[in-house]
Amino acid sequence: MKIALENCLSLCVGKLQKAIRKTINRDYPESTDEEVYQYTERDLAIFTANDQTFKYTALTNRLGGHRWFFLCPSCNRRVSKLFLPPDQCGLVREYRCKDCHGLRNQSALMGQNKFYRKVTRPLKRMKEIEDRIARGHLSTEKTQELLNEYDAIEKELKSAPEYRLYQFKRRHGLKAS
Repeated sequence: MKIALENCLSLCVGKLQKAIRKTINRDYPESTDEEVYQYTERDLAIFTANDQTFKYTALTNRLGGHRWFFLCPSCNRRVSKLFLPPDQCGLVREYRCKDCHGLRNQSALMGQNKFYRKVTRPLKRMKEIEDRIARGHLSTEKTQELLNEYDAIEKELKSAPEYRLYQFKRRHGLKAS
């Protein structure tokens, strides 16, 4: 059984490192780049999730600073994200890279499925647009652009026979594909 990445919990080292750096900048505002690296390394070493500790590595950026990576506990490769599959899927309940768990993006698993292309993907995009507008902080032009895209998707959806069947099944309590 193939599991989609979207159904798994994930840890992103970039977000973790940024949160740690924010704390370091607040607590030690005068620290040098080397001290920031050491503080980050220390804080990453004590981070645990699901009773699991992680190993890290960093590459020096051309502009200064470092880019951090997890080392996958299973294959020891550098990755920016680790994934924890859901309980009932039969995979090991441990954070590992997507290749070790055999995970794929939902769009890769469902890309050839007509229902996914005609209904699910447009509905997801509409939800993304709603969320982005709800968060605010957009210019009037960008908001209008997103609303136009939303309207175009909605118009196309309403004319798609797959969507009409999906709506009918939902209204009548039938299982939607």
